[in-house]
Amino acid sequence: MMLGHLDGQEKFTYVIWRAPNLESIIVTPQDGGDGFIQAAGSADQMTVEVRLPGPDGESHLYTVGRAEPVDGTTTLIPISQTRAVRVFSNEVFTADEAAVIFYTYYLTDAVAQPYVLRELDLSQELSEER
Repeated sequence: MMLGHLDGQEKFTYVIWRAPNLESIIVTPQDGGDGFIQAAGSADQMTVEVRLPGPDGESHLYTVGRAEPVDGTTTLIPISQTRAVRVFSNEVFTADEAAVIFYTYYLTDAVAQPYVLRELDLSQELSEER
């Protein structure tokens, strides 16, 4: 499992998206359209984000979380050597937990129950210095 290789030190992110031409061996993010799922952090503590069409038909970026009450506690998840994102406690996953979310997305292009989505405001700075 690739998510288990994330160490939060040198390996920070993993992303998948649909490739339009399954016979091409070279695929770039521009080839994949609007939808993707990505994880950042380490195998012990990572955040999962997904880009999906919203109710308005436009694509939106969401953080995936558990459907449990948010107590306000946050965790800083590294996304590079110098930057990190802050997420709520219900939005922190292990690699094994994230793998289930990734597998469901791979099969369905969606995030299934019992997970909830929190839309990210892309007009705001989403990361901070580590």
